[in-house]
Amino acid sequence: MKNFLRWLDEDFEESILMFLLIAMSIVMMAQVIMRYFFRSSMSWPEEFCRFCFVISGFASIGYCIRRGKMLKVDILLGLFPKPITRILDLLGRLVTLVYFSYLTYYAYFAMTNSMKGGMVSPAMQVPMWILYASVFGGSALGVIRQIEDLIRFFQKKSTKKTSEEVESC
Repeated sequence: MKNFLRWLDEDFEESILMFLLIAMSIVMMAQVIMRYFFRSSMSWPEEFCRFCFVISGFASIGYCIRRGKMLKVDILLGLFPKPITRILDLLGRLVTLVYFSYLTYYAYFAMTNSMKGGMVSPAMQVPMWILYASVFGGSALGVIRQIEDLIRFFQKKSTKKTSEEVESC
């Protein structure tokens, strides 16, 4: 159980992204082979790859936060002294948490409304709520990962203070 939880914490998003990339590659290769060698194309691969691409975009939110790869303007942070940089870094993390919380809240309503509406995709006849569920799941994962990131941010600060206190003694 401990190994599963560690995998869930460290490699969950990466596994999803890897699976989706492999699935898109295989399906698009099959479509190319069908078109050029058999002179017949399938109707669903483009839609399938579009779904995979959207899902991978939202699944990558948690991955980027977990690995510290969120977009930010580092050049501006270099212009300020260390204490202000730390405050701006914390502010950026809090803004990210608020944004993903907001997105999760409204994605839930979009997903449930889509479930009630019963809309399906044209080629694969897949319920569209699945696509909206990727927005909800990805942004919820972003909230979870951002909370974890904030905990690590404050633990790093307290660890740094503790090591400074030990050195001063």
